[in-house]
Amino acid sequence: MKKQFVVKVYTPKGLVLEKSAYFIRLPGKSGDVGVFEGHTPSLIECIEGEMELKTPSHTHAFFLPQAVVHVGKQRVILLVNHLEPIENIDKKRAEESKERALGRLKQGEMDQSSDVDTARAKESLNRAELRLEILLKHHLD
Repeated sequence: MKKQFVVKVYTPKGLVLEKSAYFIRLPGKSGDVGVFEGHTPSLIECIEGEMELKTPSHTHAFFLPQAVVHVGKQRVILLVNHLEPIENIDKKRAEESKERALGRLKQGEMDQSSDVDTARAKESLNRAELRLEILLKHHLD
């Protein structure tokens, strides 16, 4: 049996996930980071993306917003604003969000005097596309 470690995820509401796993993949700022038990202690800054958590019986996937992660030898602690299991991703809502963001970006390009926040629209577009990619990868469309 593969050696396991504890993964804890905290949001402003407190502990939202505690699970034993033998592997976790995180979307690190400089690329994906894979962690097994006994990993070198680290502090990792994560970008929005997919977090994959593997247990002996199941692979769990989540949409992860920006996060700060502390990796210890026997545990991984994530601090996030929220955590979204892929089963909770609403495809229709993500598609609508993508269309709204594309519309705002197009409006901003066409009318330079508009009050469209293009940085916010790009972030919204990125989140929507990431959610849709995760659903497609796990065949949950």
